[in-house]
Amino acid sequence: MTKTDLSVKAPQSGAKAEPKDVFLHLLSIIALYASAVAFLVMLFQYVNVLIPDPLTRGHYQLQSYYSSIRWSISSLIVIFPVYAWAGYYLNKIYSREPEKRNLRIRKWLLNFTVFAAALIIIGDLVTLIYSFLGGDVTARFVSKILAVFFVATAVFFYYFFELKGWAKVSDMARKIFIYMVIATTAAAVAYGFFIVGSPQSERLRRFDDQKISDLQNIQGQIIYYWQNK
Repeated sequence: MTKTDLSVKAPQSGAKAEPKDVFLHLLSIIALYASAVAFLVMLFQYVNVLIPDPLTRGHYQLQSYYSSIRWSISSLIVIFPVYAWAGYYLNKIYSREPEKRNLRIRKWLLNFTVFAAALIIIGDLVTLIYSFLGGDVTARFVSKILAVFFVATAVFFYYFFELKGWAKVSDMARKIFIYMVIATTAAAVAYGFFIVGSPQSERLRRFDDQKISDLQNIQGQIIYYWQNK
């Protein structure tokens, strides 16, 4: 092999990461983490609302669930499209420059993603089993376990094939999987609006809470006056 051949093949075997590549990969992974956590929290709160526990029922407890759902919806509306855009843009780069699939930062982040997801899943399962042993309702326990495994399966399946390459998977199957994840996320976010209500109804509820607080304050002042006089 001539020196000319070596000089031509060397860049293909060791592609260098540009600043744009580093930031895009970091953006994609961070957006994935945030989206997965927000989606899982939202599913957990759906379970808490739809399968209430008599031991933890109450107005303020329910409002806490609604608040977590609203925060999760807000996070997914902003962060998940960023993740989808970053993944789409990176795939366009890979199609133009296939050697960039072998970037060190990409392999490190993908492996770390699988590792971090495994730790999160282990921690969630330990927490759920602890709650179950503490007397948590069985239906709530099973539903939350299924939610954890759904998110875990989606992340592991996608990034396992990202690490191993999609050569053995048809392009149609890959697109179907991606569209199913997007559709499921969109449906879960849309369902959240039916649970927590519209912004107008939430504002009316806050007015009611303020009235209740004012009445309780008046009651306290009357009792205090009566005790002293």
